Amino acid sequence: MKHTHSGWSNAEDELLLDSVHQAQESHHALQQAFDSVANQTNRRPNSVRNRYYAVLRNAIHPAPQFETFSDAETEQLLRDVLLAKAKGESVRACTLRLANGDTRRMLRYQNKYRAILKNSPERIQTVRQALAGEGYATPDPCGKRGAVGARQAKTGSVRAVAIRRLLDALYDDLVALGREEVS
Repeated sequence: MKHTHSGWSNAEDELLLDSVHQAQESHHALQQAFDSVANQTNRRPNSVRNRYYAVLRNAIHPAPQFETFSDAETEQLLRDVLLAKAKGESVRACTLRLANGDTRRMLRYQNKYRAILKNSPERIQTVRQALAGEGYATPDPCGKRGAVGARQAKTGSVRAVAIRRLLDALYDDLVALGREEVS
């Protein structure tokens, strides 16, 4: 017979902690407490054991409270990601760098950016316009999905700037080669 449970109730957690405490006081193995709680809650002993250690972990290192982004933090995140993307860096690499290698913070930043991209693309366009006013060309992450109007002309895109730099470098190399052949 298959038993399905969703979360643990406070009463079940109390039962688990009380059973473990009693087992410890009477010098019995914790497994006996896990088995007892499993029988009383119609759960598997391994699930009970896993819950016990999860409760201990959370008591020592409580889960961090959910932090919302301020408007200033959100705008800075968008600026940082858009500027990084203009340099060819991925969103994941950028957010990992911004989080100083902390993968939890990286996921928080990445999820925030992607949520704005999906739900508020106009906010990204506002930041892009501000960056353009400061002289920074940034790619249009919304254009690929059609979320915001047509893509901007290629002359203003980062791709065009990169292609132009590449062509200039190739031209300089060709000129230098031509000078070497003449000498």
